[in-house]
Amino acid sequence: MKKNLDVMFMFDGQDELRKKEFPQLMNRVWLSSAAFTPHAKSVVEAMNQFIDYFHNPTIGKDVQELFESVNNGTYDGAAKLLKCNPEDISLIINTAHGLNFPLHGLDWEKGDNVVTSELEFPTNYLPWKYISKRKNVEFRAAKINEKLQISEDEIISLIDEKTKLVSLSLVQFNNGQRVDAKKIAKVAHENGALVALDAIQACGGVEVYPKEMDVDFVSAGGAKTLMAPLGIGVCYISPRALETIEPPLQGTGNYDFKDQNWMDRNKSYHKGAKRFENGTVPFYCVAGLKAALELINSVGIETVAKHNHGLIQQLIEGIVDQGLTTITPHEPERRGALINVRLDEKKDLKKIVEILEEKYKVTVTNRFGGLRFSAQLYNTENDIQTALSSLKEVLAKV
Repeated sequence: MKKNLDVMFMFDGQDELRKKEFPQLMNRVWLSSAAFTPHAKSVVEAMNQFIDYFHNPTIGKDVQELFESVNNGTYDGAAKLLKCNPEDISLIINTAHGLNFPLHGLDWEKGDNVVTSELEFPTNYLPWKYISKRKNVEFRAAKINEKLQISEDEIISLIDEKTKLVSLSLVQFNNGQRVDAKKIAKVAHENGALVALDAIQACGGVEVYPKEMDVDFVSAGGAKTLMAPLGIGVCYISPRALETIEPPLQGTGNYDFKDQNWMDRNKSYHKGAKRFENGTVPFYCVAGLKAALELINSVGIETVAKHNHGLIQQLIEGIVDQGLTTITPHEPERRGALINVRLDEKKDLKKIVEILEEKYKVTVTNRFGGLRFSAQLYNTENDIQTALSSLKEVLAKV
């Protein structure tokens, strides 16, 4: 991840994209992509195409061809977004699904350890507590420091030759902190460990390049910055991990039945990460994911990231001007597309969120003892100014 990232507030064609894809956001401010993103029109249309087909199947049209067309486009779109190969992508139903590949696929032994942090969402914390009890594996978690962040140096200090996996969020859901995954992965690999990332708060909103970071699993559900439906997502799996782990969830989908000879009992796994798909994923949602990826890639993730960093920078400056603070690193390379704003402890966060929504049509979320603001490609400078002025008015009354 390069430092001193360029930022921008708007990009060419944004007005047209907003009007075409997000007409429902023209008269409101949605700064809650870290919770979920309202569907773009093209996402809804893509899903409806499949729903319509299964309501009234087209005579003479092979559904398998339709599946393959959408599947291939989805793998290609995810590969373009992540700067990897289509063969590196496995479709998943949620972030936990992808993290379960190393959870159940690694050959855990007594005395091994797993490294994570106390700042994680339960998806990337409780499974490792589970495996520690089930397999007598030592559970190691970096502490939350006085800044309400985690230290990469502390994470690295927990890694040793007995570490089997390091699993972290690339961007934290609660404070927006982005870890230096490449730095951590280097130490992990030197000790023979694999690295898994929960990237649901990063993919589609900022640049996420697994090969550049040299990590092994990058799992991201679709409903947040990927702008896809609930029930679908993507998981990058490295060649290193493919050599180390057999697919732990088994079914027809793991195997290459391209010839549809379902009675062949000697089929081989699919090549690449597709072998981790044990069965059918929600296919209406795959069509929606494909459309969402096409939308993000039409703008370009580098442009989307600069835009989101620019808006978050503008938001940080406005928050500071109001005498408020954040627990989010201010440097673009150390955060994602979200920040957490701290208020007086006496303030009723739930009530503030409700007033912002109902009176000002500004949507944010209450997380980790603060207000969480998150940006995506449909947001504008005017959204940020509206949010800041609305917040100032609400705080003066609540």
